[in-house]
Amino acid sequence: MNRIGVVGASGRTGRYVVEALLSSSSSKLQVALVSSGSSRLGEEIGSTGVSYSSDFATLATCDGVIDFSTPASSVSVARLCAEFKKPLIVATTGLSADDSRVIEECARVAPVCIAPNTSLAATALKMAARYLQNILGPSFDIEVMEIHHRMKKDAPSGTALNVISGLTTSPESVIFGREGLRKEGEIGVVSLRGGDVPGDHTVYFLGNGERIELTQRSQNRAIFGSGAVVLMERLLKRSAGLYLVEDLLQSGGGA
Repeated sequence: MNRIGVVGASGRTGRYVVEALLSSSSSKLQVALVSSGSSRLGEEIGSTGVSYSSDFATLATCDGVIDFSTPASSVSVARLCAEFKKPLIVATTGLSADDSRVIEECARVAPVCIAPNTSLAATALKMAARYLQNILGPSFDIEVMEIHHRMKKDAPSGTALNVISGLTTSPESVIFGREGLRKEGEIGVVSLRGGDVPGDHTVYFLGNGERIELTQRSQNRAIFGSGAVVLMERLLKRSAGLYLVEDLLQSGGGA
């Protein structure tokens, strides 16, 4: 049985990781970390014997760690996982370039997967979009639209940026909030915020007289929890290094 620690365990998405672990037949909740100011500190989770804690040193008892916290916390968690040589999934969005560099350095001694979206379908969207781009070529323009709940702090979403990273290696070709005429080779990104939308992402391939729309819709946050557990179970089999979600899906032959 895999012993998994969850950071941000009582948060908007972290609580679904906890639920997924409670129903898993191959992994169990070992540690549930929250901030030191959380009102849930010390509260037992069901009848698991595991209580919400702010003692990050307890991650040493885990086989792997899933992090749904904040960028600052993720950096600290990555350093601890490197010290303990524990596999880590970083599902926090809004990481700065400096944050990412620290996390990448930690991957030299432990397996690390940076997962802007732990929905398996969201990664399949990225893989399918790249496949279509190779087939259709430059005669089709590409645009991306994403929709999230009104409380989401970052825009565009990490998932949208991740999808785009598979379509271009030229940052200057990505246009946020376009004004004026579209230029050849640009990829436009539109971010909509409102309501309680867990996350919708659409990639448009726009040709002359025809178009293809690839859409992934998250109906609820439970998918992020179950997806994170699937990814962790695959990451546990890997050696030290930095992995993308698609690396783990391709090697695992699907969910």
